[in-house]
Amino acid sequence: MGDKSNKQHNSAEEEPVFYDESGGVTKAEAIKMIQGLHFSPDQSPMGIAGDRHGYGIMSYPGFVLMFCNQDSEHPMQIFKREFMPLEGILQDVGFYAVQEDYESAAACVIEGLEQNRNADEHWELYCTAGEVFWRLREMELAGDMFLQAYQCSDCDQKAHVLCQAAATYCIRQEPNTGFALYHKALQEEPESLEVRHDLGGFHWDMGELDKAAEYYFSVLEKDASYYASYEELSNLFGQLGNSVWQKRFMDCFAQSSSLPQAELEAAKADMQGLLAKA
Repeated sequence: MGDKSNKQHNSAEEEPVFYDESGGVTKAEAIKMIQGLHFSPDQSPMGIAGDRHGYGIMSYPGFVLMFCNQDSEHPMQIFKREFMPLEGILQDVGFYAVQEDYESAAACVIEGLEQNRNADEHWELYCTAGEVFWRLREMELAGDMFLQAYQCSDCDQKAHVLCQAAATYCIRQEPNTGFALYHKALQEEPESLEVRHDLGGFHWDMGELDKAAEYYFSVLEKDASYYASYEELSNLFGQLGNSVWQKRFMDCFAQSSSLPQAELEAAKADMQGLLAKA
């Protein structure tokens, strides 16, 4: 008798039952009741008294369980895309990303993608999706999302998302496509420090260290405080044992700069410290 009870209990846990009505309220009516609200995954189960109905809600990645009029025996599963604004769904993605729970973040971002289906806007959604899939090492999906972000009518960071897409192709062992995307990003934003820095990294990975150095120098000659590029140059010096570039490197800090003098001196001091370790 005890074994039979356990089996029934386990079966119920594995196959939860949801309903299309709870406490006399249909799922369609319930969706209207909560339309536009945001229920974060970290909220405790809650009850709210409405004009006609009271309801309880428990929030999960991608959906909520809702019951009405204290009828907790008949929960309805309502997907968040059916009632939550896109901004709320993205907040859920951020909530899980902070906890490094990228599986749950992916479940939420998929809800957002479903809500935004066939739209050509909200580039941040596709960029966020790319970042989540990147964390899950789903590089093909990540690349597709970054390219979708680039194509959105409201995308105002086209160079950035193209760089992200390029990086995914390089990881997928498709460097020719990655190279083309980096240069497309440079066409979109010729003065972008991010693109030039990333191209430096691309050429380093290809074993073209002189070209890598040229791109890093092109960054520093525009902004001597772009720490990532001078750290990479310091690493290049350590690898090559080449002192020829050091004068050009330090000349970057003697250029006319709009940076406050204190910040410029701090950047130069940091770089001298890195060179000493190279």
